Amino acid sequence: MPGLLVSMLATSVIAATPATPQPWFNFAEDYPMKAFENRWEGVTGFELLIAPDGQVARCTVTKSSGHELFDARTCLIAQKRARFSPAKSSDGRAVWGVYRSEAVWALPEHKVNGTAGPDLEISLNKLPDGAVEPAAVKLAFAVDPQGNTSECTVMPTSLRQPQVLVDIGCKELLGRETGKPVIGPAGQPVTAVKTGAVRFKSPS
Repeated sequence: MPGLLVSMLATSVIAATPATPQPWFNFAEDYPMKAFENRWEGVTGFELLIAPDGQVARCTVTKSSGHELFDARTCLIAQKRARFSPAKSSDGRAVWGVYRSEAVWALPEHKVNGTAGPDLEISLNKLPDGAVEPAAVKLAFAVDPQGNTSECTVMPTSLRQPQVLVDIGCKELLGRETGKPVIGPAGQPVTAVKTGAVRFKSPS
C-alpha cells in the first residue's frame, strides 16, 4: 500500500478554476421577481462540466433549492457568465474538468447559509501532530474514460496538513470514486480531473 500512495502523489493534476470574478450571482440583477414577491429563498447546489477550452459545457443541479425557478436561474447564469482556466493532466494537456459550487438565494434582510459539506468524512482515533483545524484537505485527481482514478493532488486552496492525512484522504477518496467516469456532452466518457473535500474527525 505505501507504494500505491507514493505513485498517486508522484504526479500532479490541476483542477479547472474560475477565470471570471466571483460571485457570479448579483441580487439586484438576478433575483427572480416572482421569487422576490413570494419571499422565496433557497440554496442551489450545482456542478459544471468544463471543456478543455475553459467553456462551460453543461450545468447540472446537484441539490435543489426547493424552487425550480432558482435552480434554472442558477444554471442559466453560470453557463452565461462563468469562464475557467481548464483542468490539466499531469503531462500538461488541457482536459475536461468538473467544478462544483452552490448559489445562495437570499433576500437582503436575511442571511442564508450554504449547505455544502465535505465529500467524505473519515474518523480517526487521533489526529496526527501538526494537523490544522479544521482537519480537512481539498484534493484533485484524474479519472480516465474507464473510471480509473489516479494522480491525487493537494489543491492550492487546501490547508497545509500532515502528509499522513493527505495519504489517507487520497486513498479513501480515490477508492470511492473509482468506477465513476465523467460523461462528456456527446454522451461518451472522457478523460477528466475531478475534485473532492475530505474532512477528518477524532474524539480527542
